[in-house]
Amino acid sequence: MGLSARTTAFCGPSLVGSVTRALHVLLVLLVPGCSPLAAQTNATPPPSIGAVVREMPRDLWRFISWDTGIVLGIGGGAAAIGHVWDDDLAGEIETNVRLNNAMEPGHTYGAFSVQALLGVGLYTGGWLAKEGRLATTGADIMRAQLLSQAYVQAIKYTVQRERPDGSNSVSFPSGHSASAFATASVLQRHYGWKVGVPAALAAGYVATARVHDNKHYLSDVIFGAAMGIAAQRTVTLHAGRYGMVLTPVAGGGRAGVLAVIRPR
Repeated sequence: MGLSARTTAFCGPSLVGSVTRALHVLLVLLVPGCSPLAAQTNATPPPSIGAVVREMPRDLWRFISWDTGIVLGIGGGAAAIGHVWDDDLAGEIETNVRLNNAMEPGHTYGAFSVQALLGVGLYTGGWLAKEGRLATTGADIMRAQLLSQAYVQAIKYTVQRERPDGSNSVSFPSGHSASAFATASVLQRHYGWKVGVPAALAAGYVATARVHDNKHYLSDVIFGAAMGIAAQRTVTLHAGRYGMVLTPVAGGGRAGVLAVIRPR
């Protein structure tokens, strides 16, 4: 009744399109189209829970790296651009029952507890089925969840940005977006884009739901997504994930040592 044509458009396709386009650009920039981890197969023994837990404190230190700096630099730049539309998006959102119902599951799916349980489920399922790749994927999701949320919460309580709805002052960055994108990028890393694309779409849906519900600004979800991707890269790419094999070589009157680095 009282909605203008401009407002109605913003509540539907424009809102979804704005968030989706921003996160699509971020994904293209931060998640390379690399092949899945070649060394991870179902024949690989599942990692023990002790080995997984031992890596978690080390992840906190590994997160502080040039790679993380580059990822968050790109994410921060994208968030700065998105900040231009923060107030417009927050101010134009009005009640739309259909869209509210469609967005509601995103708040549950993106919650840290749900994403962490997803990792626990995959890890447990991999152990029971003796599928090392599935168990390792679950373990990496658990580690990425804990790592991303440790830094997200620290930033939230340091920045103290008020939410668009005024409910509290822990808006930046979005924890839901960080959790959803951490899981999506881990799945892409292990299984490639066939699994990564649907997971990324689900993560984008979570981010859109948070903006639509006036819980976050656009810049919050963009930087939250970057935090999740940075956590995944820390867990799957940094020290502790790769092993070095030294092989002596000789020939033509010369001798040396060949160093081969491969995923564990």
